[in-house]
Amino acid sequence: MGKLGKHHFMRKYSHIKTLLPDTKAATKSNIYKMIMKYDSLYLKPDEGTGGRGIYKITKTKNGFVLRSGTTSRKYHTFDALCSSLDKFLYKNKYVVQKGIHLLKHDGRSFDIRVMVQKNRKGQLETTGIIGRLAKPGKIVTNFHSGGTPLPIDILLQSHLSRAARANFIKRIKTLGRKASIVLRESYRRKKAFGVDIAIDSNWKPWILEINTGPDRSIFNTLKDKTMYRKILRYSKF
Repeated sequence: MGKLGKHHFMRKYSHIKTLLPDTKAATKSNIYKMIMKYDSLYLKPDEGTGGRGIYKITKTKNGFVLRSGTTSRKYHTFDALCSSLDKFLYKNKYVVQKGIHLLKHDGRSFDIRVMVQKNRKGQLETTGIIGRLAKPGKIVTNFHSGGTPLPIDILLQSHLSRAARANFIKRIKTLGRKASIVLRESYRRKKAFGVDIAIDSNWKPWILEINTGPDRSIFNTLKDKTMYRKILRYSKF
């Protein structure tokens, strides 16, 4: 099941539905309707991982800007934009997703990865949480695309007090677990889920994606290995 399939499945659950950004198949019609509704969109491979092949469309006064990696191109009309998009949209299955204005740290956007794993009792438990800081000038936060993994507490320091940070982190951990419990209904044999969560400027969390084969190595980049050791321990259950 790709990103779109997971999105449709999770929309059936009312307590999760409002936390999912608008996501549709990347047809010309859907892209047009959504860019008229939102000021930015992300185009993502339906089956892709690691931040590869992702594009961002931004609506401007003079047309549109298409960004990929650290490069950008301007288009004065939607048809001109679509002519450029055709090169990869017809070769690969893509989804189009509402752009979220992410919180920033030192002027760089960041999001959050929550690791959820099956424990000894067979229940899902949050075993790790980490922030992913985008490389300057890039549109993605993924570690393998140049993003910097950092303790989430550090990324929230300039935004919240210590007590508020602790409460917020607890809330995000709980959200990651609840989202994983929902998706597990369709992935009974999976033992781990990586929940990618964005926080917008109004402090609303958005579930961007749930990975059913999450990379554990990002947690090994942290100086404190406590979470990484726990994740390795739980991977045996």
